[in-house]
Amino acid sequence: MTIDENSFFYKLQYYSYFVTRAFLLAVFGLLLLLAVFFAIYFGDLFLNVKTGNYNSPIFNGYVIVSQSMVPTININDAIVIKRDSHDGYQVGDIISFFSTEYDSEGMVVTHRIVKKDNLTTSNSTYRTKGDNNPVPDKRGVDTSNIYGKVFLIIPKLGYVQSFLSQPSHFIICILIPAGIVIIYDLFRIMKAFQKGREIY
Repeated sequence: MTIDENSFFYKLQYYSYFVTRAFLLAVFGLLLLLAVFFAIYFGDLFLNVKTGNYNSPIFNGYVIVSQSMVPTININDAIVIKRDSHDGYQVGDIISFFSTEYDSEGMVVTHRIVKKDNLTTSNSTYRTKGDNNPVPDKRGVDTSNIYGKVFLIIPKLGYVQSFLSQPSHFIICILIPAGIVIIYDLFRIMKAFQKGREIY
């Protein structure tokens, strides 16, 4: 079988191979980053249990489902938060906290600090407000109810999370790129085999 290197199909396979390799490298990098994240997460959790300090995790992540922080944070944006153990949150910080508001009680809310009242050296009450809301939240937020401060916003990652949450979609995203790489490698083997036959 002769493989025409100038054919459209061969060129398509050639470029698809490199695009797929880049995609797989990106996936590998993301998995490596997640591994580091989870190592820190569980390391901190283990340390808290060992010392008897039941703090929220040092890092955590959420997908935004409301418009209260538009345009700073949009629906389906993902956020990563970091806990501050020393009441170091300041006016202007965006925090995620356990809400005690009537319409969102028990939920994790992400809003901006607009006022801070120091009670002690380790505890304060914060007034918060969504950037897209006309008025501040009615109830203050105690330091003990704050999970952490937003330090990373990843736009639209919620769509990816929603797509990959279905097992069939996750498998397809792995199998298709891997299949392209395998097919391209088979073509390379066939080409090398053909050249070997031509020599003899």
